[in-house]
Amino acid sequence: MSQTKDAPPTILMMELDDDTRPLLKLNLSNWGYRVISALQEEDAIALARGACDRPDLILLNQVNLPIDEVLNMRRRIRQGAELKSSTPIVVMAEQYGEDVEGKDVKVGESEYVTYLEDGQQLMNLLHRLCPL
Repeated sequence: MSQTKDAPPTILMMELDDDTRPLLKLNLSNWGYRVISALQEEDAIALARGACDRPDLILLNQVNLPIDEVLNMRRRIRQGAELKSSTPIVVMAEQYGEDVEGKDVKVGESEYVTYLEDGQQLMNLLHRLCPL
């Protein structure tokens, strides 16, 4: 993690939805995280590379994209931003069945897809992967 002794962990959030982005950013800040917000993959890479505090976690929302494309995007962001392979990446799935609702699925070394039931589930996962 890149955080200094007293600095909160930094989350690089990529959220395309204009209605969701400010609420998610507010919640993450209220939970104790510093948030860098990006709208597109190129922005996320540039912001992560240019940040004085490198992101401790990448959070992506699957909006209007197949899950495979989002999973590939997360790898490109981590590589393009030259982040450690251990930097956790969380993808919030957009559409899913009841059979996976409420589950967090590990899909790589430090990569997860979360099928959110509620905000508490996201907070618990983030606190586990990126403790305050």
